[in-house]
Amino acid sequence: MADTVKGTVSPHLTRLLVRAGLAAGLDRSRLAGVPGLAVLDENGIRIPTATCLRVWEVISSPAWEAGGSKRVMELWRPGSLGVWDYLFSVSGSLGDALRVSSRHFTAIADPADRLLVTRDDGGGTTAGWQGPYRDHPEYPMIAEFVPYMLLTLTSLAAGRQLTPVRVRLPHRPPADVRRLVELYGTSDIEFEADHPSITFAEADMDAPLPRADPALAAILDDHARLSTAAARPVLGWLDRFHAVLESAVASGPPGLDQVAGRLAMSPRTLQRRLREEGTTWREELERLRQRRVDRLLRETSLSVESIAARVGFTDSRALRRAIHRWYGHGPAAIRASGPA
Repeated sequence: MADTVKGTVSPHLTRLLVRAGLAAGLDRSRLAGVPGLAVLDENGIRIPTATCLRVWEVISSPAWEAGGSKRVMELWRPGSLGVWDYLFSVSGSLGDALRVSSRHFTAIADPADRLLVTRDDGGGTTAGWQGPYRDHPEYPMIAEFVPYMLLTLTSLAAGRQLTPVRVRLPHRPPADVRRLVELYGTSDIEFEADHPSITFAEADMDAPLPRADPALAAILDDHARLSTAAARPVLGWLDRFHAVLESAVASGPPGLDQVAGRLAMSPRTLQRRLREEGTTWREELERLRQRRVDRLLRETSLSVESIAARVGFTDSRALRRAIHRWYGHGPAAIRASGPA
């Protein structure tokens, strides 16, 4: 299932983010260039993870000025995150709810994201999120949001507002932490952690939930698994371009005319579409070459001269110059580091 949905997310969270941005006064035209939003309201699909990340970028300023994570979750209603929402309320306890929601985290997230639930020595339970987005400009906001989302869902399932034992965040402490203390309901907030997490008290985790329904929990457990496996990935235009570009490599260094023909458009139209996506043919070809060079250096024993010919460089000197531009060192260092 992970292979089928790799690089995609459920559209549910992205819908919620778009609503939060618009409610905070975001000009709808700012969303016009975000790929994948045209199919956002369809059911049974998954959209590119890049689409969700791009929405985070677009809404970050207006939504966070209007209240941030709290503002987003104020718009949440049961079912806003699909079946994943309901896994919380029908479980036997909050400990069970967190464990089953972590097992089905792909129902709302990319398979590369992980929700790790661990029992602490003191009896409490910690839910921590790990995702490959540390270098993304909006990572601090996403890292702030995930613990609050979990706090909102667990509080609703418990039928009362929970007070977490501790919250950990990966970024540096802000000048004024009062907003975060109010957001999470605790002053025990640690910063510069490895990843964001929220810890709940043992008594809260073990207490029976008021709407526990073992039979329904089993049904939803199956539904979460099957619906994720059956979801149809809907690629944006740039994703289709990347797929065609990669396939064109099989017959040698790809040309603009060749790729444009496979996409049923003129070279001029292709260049215009790439500009609309914030990139260019030259930049995309450079990234493709870099990926291929990196793989061939790490995973084969081909000479630098052979790799240069395969990837479309005029000679080995041109390839060496490109590698220095990309990495700041020569091909030997990449080869010595082994497979990625």
